[in-house]
Amino acid sequence: MTGTTRARSPRRATPRTTTPPLTIFGRRWCGISQMIRRYLDRAGIPYEYVDLDQDPRAEAQLQWITGGRPRTPMVQLGDEWLVQPSVQQLSRALARRGVR
Repeated sequence: MTGTTRARSPRRATPRTTTPPLTIFGRRWCGISQMIRRYLDRAGIPYEYVDLDQDPRAEAQLQWITGGRPRTPMVQLGDEWLVQPSVQQLSRALARRGVR
C-alpha cells in the first residue's frame, strides 16, 4: 500500500497508553465504518482510515488477504484483524491490548 493517498483521522493529544497500529479499512457510505470511526474519535483513540473507494490498491490487497471481496469495515489492530466488528467487539479487542 505504499504510495497511496489515504484519508487520515485527526490525531488526539495525549494517548492513554502506547496504542498498537490501528487501521480502519472502510467506505464513506458504510454505516458500520462510520460508526466505528465516531466511536474511536469520541474515545480519543488514534487511527488511520483507508477509504477503499479511494484506494483500489488497498482493496486489492484486502481481496488477497480475505480470498474474496472484503467486507467493510475491516479493522487491523496490530496483528489482529476484525471483520465488521461491533463497537463492543472493537472495545474488547482494544481492552485486550491495554488501550481502553
